[in-house]
Amino acid sequence: MQPLSCKRPINRKQLQRLHGLWHRWAGRLALSPEGDRRLRHYYVALFTNGRAHETRALAERDAVLVIEGLAKLAHQAEACANQAAGTAGRQGYPEWAYMAPSAAAWRALWACTSELGMTRAALESFVRRHYSQVGLNGLEDLRSMADLNRVLWGLKAILRRRQAMKSSQLATNRAA
Repeated sequence: MQPLSCKRPINRKQLQRLHGLWHRWAGRLALSPEGDRRLRHYYVALFTNGRAHETRALAERDAVLVIEGLAKLAHQAEACANQAAGTAGRQGYPEWAYMAPSAAAWRALWACTSELGMTRAALESFVRRHYSQVGLNGLEDLRSMADLNRVLWGLKAILRRRQAMKSSQLATNRAA
């Protein structure tokens, strides 16, 4: 253990981690470069109890505190966004302000269509037939997470019904 008077400065790996976490948490705020720097330095001072007032003035030990604090902030923000994405458009949940569909949601949609053996044209037709009353006439209309979730939940319901039918057919075949 090193004496307190011999403080090693933040190392490059810690600096990269700190900036990565900062970008994950504050990137969506769309601040000006000066505003971003000032806010980051505010959090550096906050997490270090005033021992450092800017990123490059951090000691290794204080950098650990800042990294842990930013990791918690980023995790909390992402958890809220993931919760909103999962419930967007569902009855009984608050309507979220416009939230663009995530890449994971699009992958889930394409995985369901693939599992069902649907082509893009068949999916377009499915959307038009089942969701035109809410203004969805094709894939180009899936602009929010709520819209994409509506279609995804419909496809998942079809998959569940198919799997239940296969299970009951297997049980019937075994009994016969």
